[in-house]
Amino acid sequence: MLRPLLCCLLLALLAGVLALAAPEIKDEDVREECEQGRNCFQPDCLCPAVQPPGGLDLADVPQFVVLTFDDAVTELNSDFYLNFKDLKNPNQCRITMTFFLSHLYTDYSMVNELYRLGHEIALHSVTHKSDVQEYWRPANESVWLQEMQDLKTIVARNAKVPEEDIKGWRAPFLEVGGDEMFRAIETLGLKYDSSWTTLKYTNWYEETIPALWPYTLDYLSPQDCPVGTCPVDSYPGTWVMPMLDLNDNTNQPCAMLDTCQGAGDELLNDPVAVEAFMKRNFLINYYNNKAPFGLYVHHSWFYEGTLNHTLARQQGYTNFLLWLGTLDDVFVVSLDRVMAWMKNPKPISEINDVDELSCSPFDPDTSCRTAYNYRFDTSNNIPPELFEVYMKTCTPPQPPYFPWLNNPFGMEDIPIPPGST
Repeated sequence: MLRPLLCCLLLALLAGVLALAAPEIKDEDVREECEQGRNCFQPDCLCPAVQPPGGLDLADVPQFVVLTFDDAVTELNSDFYLNFKDLKNPNQCRITMTFFLSHLYTDYSMVNELYRLGHEIALHSVTHKSDVQEYWRPANESVWLQEMQDLKTIVARNAKVPEEDIKGWRAPFLEVGGDEMFRAIETLGLKYDSSWTTLKYTNWYEETIPALWPYTLDYLSPQDCPVGTCPVDSYPGTWVMPMLDLNDNTNQPCAMLDTCQGAGDELLNDPVAVEAFMKRNFLINYYNNKAPFGLYVHHSWFYEGTLNHTLARQQGYTNFLLWLGTLDDVFVVSLDRVMAWMKNPKPISEINDVDELSCSPFDPDTSCRTAYNYRFDTSNNIPPELFEVYMKTCTPPQPPYFPWLNNPFGMEDIPIPPGST
């Protein structure tokens, strides 16, 4: 009698463990299949799809190209970004990019200038801690929310970017944080995530599965999750901007340009090869379903070339953008503008009817007439690994302490613990 009883107890215990491990389903209908026009309606809901929205013919669909840059905007990289300010889309509006900011070393006066020129400013965390295993991977909603909220406050105050214009988020190291992260996005009122890579839904990996277009998380996503943890709950109206993996020169996937490998050193030293690599990946997309094509990168990828006494990456990247400018259906725009078009899809001939894709012939006046360069040292609670930090800002006066996580205004005497960067 003892053995059957023991087995029953073990089965009951196992069932309890599995119940605890199972993901929480927030809404009863989250497992319902998304069906556009039946249980999902634009502009607030868009089902995951491999066809463009709105029933448009592919010939009438603009090919969007998205350029994003992660981490700090500094004096070292800002000139590179400004070099593209005269490039225009077919509707004669300036091309626009998305900057996913981290806090340390960011020049907020330059962030203000990029915003003034029409670029999108988005969030990438205050700390950008390097400890994925012990910090980002187990992070709960409160950790994610603090990183997002405090950076949003820091950017709005120091760069004078209106909070309502800060819409997007990218997780450090593309470590998708599952439902904990998406609950934080929803709580803060951000509009989209751009952390979620896909290999399955690209136009090159499997011929029978085209690339995935942006969609909302009203229903369970079919997207594969190569990095981090996929969400399973429902987040009505929260957009996913899929990061389509590129195919590098060794036939391997790479989400960021930084990780794309060459057969040799051609992607470091040969500008023609750099341009050809980007063209090859672009054309695979362009001649298939025209899903938004992204080049996602850290400026350090270009700086690596400088350290090796070659400008091949800068030249190849620039030449690729100049070549895109010869195509009359290609628009290089920030992620928030892609999202606006997804909500209100228009053919190329009517693209200016989407307000976010039209433009004024004049740039707005600056809201940062004076840039203040503040120095902080160990007496101002800077990260303990450093002996001084400079922060360039549009906003006086200098706070008594270095703005940081849990102290975005720099007004509290809160020492920053070791290992916080």
